[in-house]
Amino acid sequence: MHDGNVYDVFVTYDTKDPWVSEWVLEKLRVKLEDEGEKALPLCLEERDWPPGTPLIDNLTHSIRYSRKTLFVLTKAYAKTGAFRLAMYLAHQRLLDENLDVIVVLMLEPVLQHSHFLRLRRRLCGKSIVEWPQTAAAEPWFWQNLRNVVRVDNQMLSTSTYSQYFPCSQEGD
Repeated sequence: MHDGNVYDVFVTYDTKDPWVSEWVLEKLRVKLEDEGEKALPLCLEERDWPPGTPLIDNLTHSIRYSRKTLFVLTKAYAKTGAFRLAMYLAHQRLLDENLDVIVVLMLEPVLQHSHFLRLRRRLCGKSIVEWPQTAAAEPWFWQNLRNVVRVDNQMLSTSTYSQYFPCSQEGD
């Protein structure tokens, strides 16, 4: 973890969808926190947010004190204000700190015509991962996701992206 970070990854997802919540808490959490050679401490809304704290405060704190922000996208979640606010705050880290912290996990095919996702695929395509269509591909998916959240996004980006957003190194 980098200095100042409490978590490796803040996971933002549709907490109102019981299937997505169960998937995040029972699958994603286990695969990233409990399994693998290095556990990745996650920040999860349903587990780690203090009750009664305003959404904006929880999101701001979670994004600021996590090395990465993982967006678990579904069609329903992509339409929510919480998703838009979290995306805005994660983009603020790029503008304020020159750190690209965004990782997108497409749990369902979503935002197929989004200019943002098309641009992101072109500039930093490895920061977008898609849930596999077959169970046989799941082990590869989990290993790929672990790698993506461990590596700084500038290592995943194209030379064009790096030219326009040269990420600062620690101590700069």
